[in-house]
Amino acid sequence: MHSFLRALPLLACAYTAQALPSFRPRQLVTNGTETTEWGATCRNFIIPVTATQTVEGEFSLDPWEIETLHVLAERHVIMNGEYELAARYCVPGPGVESRQTLQVLLHGATYNKGMWEFFYEPETYSYTRFMNLAGYSTLAVDLIGAGESSYPHGLLEVQVGTFVQTTHQVLQRTRSGELLGRSYDNIALVGFSLGGTIANSLVEQYPDDVDLTILLGVSWDTSYSYPAFLAGLQSAAADIDAERWGHLEDWYQTQSGLTAREAANFFGDYDQELLVQEFPTRDVDTLGAAITFVFHLVTAYTYRKPVFLGIGEMDTIFCGRRCGSEPYALYDHFPHATEHVIKVYENTGHALLYHRAAPLVMEDIRVFLDRHSA
Repeated sequence: MHSFLRALPLLACAYTAQALPSFRPRQLVTNGTETTEWGATCRNFIIPVTATQTVEGEFSLDPWEIETLHVLAERHVIMNGEYELAARYCVPGPGVESRQTLQVLLHGATYNKGMWEFFYEPETYSYTRFMNLAGYSTLAVDLIGAGESSYPHGLLEVQVGTFVQTTHQVLQRTRSGELLGRSYDNIALVGFSLGGTIANSLVEQYPDDVDLTILLGVSWDTSYSYPAFLAGLQSAAADIDAERWGHLEDWYQTQSGLTAREAANFFGDYDQELLVQEFPTRDVDTLGAAITFVFHLVTAYTYRKPVFLGIGEMDTIFCGRRCGSEPYALYDHFPHATEHVIKVYENTGHALLYHRAAPLVMEDIRVFLDRHSA
């Protein structure tokens, strides 16, 4: 499998038309607070979580057995573990009427929590800024294997079953008030792409964890998902940037060049300079996440609360060339939700918050939240 990862083409490295800015993730400062330029107060901190194996047996790569795939397909956690999740909590600043709804934000594959607070033209593309100014607090979390969180085994541990279990712990501790030192009347779980898959699986297993579910850049049609994934020309992250990712095993992958990033996430109407600025901030994906995400696109029969789905009309990963009926499967997969809101954004690709439709996406989510928030 390692040889397969290394053999993926590096054609996208040929992009040389523009010099790319350098990027290194900032050092996580815990327990301190900062005031943002839009007046919100933000705090970075670490959330300890554990993973508990949910199926009997010992699973490893020595030898690799097909039974491991079978139990992953059944959405099991196959290894015990202790991890640290990096989080950023932002509350509206003075003069902004605060809502009693907290948004918990889950990023996509090859992203991290920084995607929600994007630095390029933040008045247009920063989700956190927009929601804080609208009165909503946000809690953005790095999944294990991304950002400033722990980096365990990229096949056996960094997979969607583990994401669901650890996110469940975060939501429980948030609901009780333990995590943030206060509780909220409502919790909205917002997931983009892989994060949306996690949210789907989580509310199917733990429907009382959240009060509102917002899915972005996801559908239940996976016929294009793996071809689109391969079109991103991902290969071992350690080979692409040894200074940043040299400590990671080959189970961790990312796009090797800007055009590959573009092919996987961008289509239609977007700012080319945004793509250039965003590319160096990309994070890693894992083979474990890539294998398991389709198994967690499920039907949440017991979820009886509102759900919102937003997707780009030209989302290559979840719609192919152009979305048709795919987003409307929300009605089938959340059959008992009390409200279904489906928004398809014209001339917009997979990473919809990085397209020119971003302000409309955020406004539609705000309207949805306002309708269900105190």
